[in-house]
Amino acid sequence: MTSLPYTDDDARAEAAAQLRAAHDPESFDVNIEGHKIPSRGDFQWDQLDDDDFHDANREIDEHVEYAVDLTRWSVDLGANLLHSTSELAWGRGGNAWDLAVQIAHRPGLNDDLREAITTAVQEAVNRALTNHDTRLLHHRKPEPITDVPF
Repeated sequence: MTSLPYTDDDARAEAAAQLRAAHDPESFDVNIEGHKIPSRGDFQWDQLDDDDFHDANREIDEHVEYAVDLTRWSVDLGANLLHSTSELAWGRGGNAWDLAVQIAHRPGLNDDLREAITTAVQEAVNRALTNHDTRLLHHRKPEPITDVPF
């Protein structure tokens, strides 16, 4: 038992709440003006014509709004000194992902071992999706986005 007046879980929950508040889509102002388009060198978003700029701004805003809240997961990874890999072990049905698995590991993991683990997880996910009716994963269609501020 610790002599502190709070638990490790309390600290992690608060850290997640603070991180979530910092990135809250409700108060997050997406401003792409002056930012470079990564695939276009020095070309910036606000150099697009008005229609393309507003379309891009709306799409980016939707990505932020519908992003999955992984703050507690992220805090737990950091508290356990784990690093996430850049790869996702994914399962795809048609042109959309059905399932994604993020892999995290301790620093210093051998690249060959990390790649082997990622490949094994990808194969397991794809095997599971192949052997099951993936339509079961889509029991509810996402609602169309109609509340666009532009």
